[in-house]
Amino acid sequence: MTRDTWEAAILGAVLGSLVIPGVLWLVHRISRWWHDSRPARQLLGGIADDAENCKIFVRDFLIEPDTRLISVEPRVGVGVVRNVQHLWPDIEGRAVGDLFNVFGQVGKTRGIEIVRMSEDAGEWNCHVIVLGAQANKSYDFYKHLKNVAFRMDGEQIYENATGNIVKREDGFGYGIILKSINPFKTTSPPGVGILIGGFGVLGTATAAHYFREHYKSLGKEFGSRCFGVVVRAPITAGEQAVERLSIWDRTFGT
Repeated sequence: MTRDTWEAAILGAVLGSLVIPGVLWLVHRISRWWHDSRPARQLLGGIADDAENCKIFVRDFLIEPDTRLISVEPRVGVGVVRNVQHLWPDIEGRAVGDLFNVFGQVGKTRGIEIVRMSEDAGEWNCHVIVLGAQANKSYDFYKHLKNVAFRMDGEQIYENATGNIVKREDGFGYGIILKSINPFKTTSPPGVGILIGGFGVLGTATAAHYFREHYKSLGKEFGSRCFGVVVRAPITAGEQAVERLSIWDRTFGT
């Protein structure tokens, strides 16, 4: 073996020991990312695309002038907050955080707009996510979107296809998670509509918590199909004790 051949062999061995493990590591990382993100991307549909706009609708409240808003900070005490004109319900704020947690898992960083329901002029020409189940935007969602599995009013949860009422037990907060088609989005890909809400604070908190913690399993089970699920949590335990009532799972398509 000549000196040049010997040096080339050593160089090849060194490069192989560095490059091959690096390539294998990169392939493993890409494979792991694809495996983890694919169900979530199927669940979210076009929402997951950075080039697609998505509007999140939240209920807000207008504050009358001279209203005293009290702030409590453990290390400071009680104080008055001034010059606040709008408030979000606590649960809507937490639910937005849950959504952004899921968006981060699929790399959705752009095209996200939060719309106060008080300023909504009837915006539907995009992907939409509605937080809460008993606002006017929610009622429009039930009425105008396609493949809506459930609807709610102030008293009951109804299965849309049959009108059957979801029987509720005392001592639980109930919520729904819906994925539907938004026919008012005029550009490709088709519009996606998602609603996460429930009865009162606990119902919405329960639905939002379940969505955040189980988005991968929802994606694996339902893929890109429209669906509706009913969840509940005990009043005494809170949303982290959420359970899905699988008997009420509903899907559209194959």
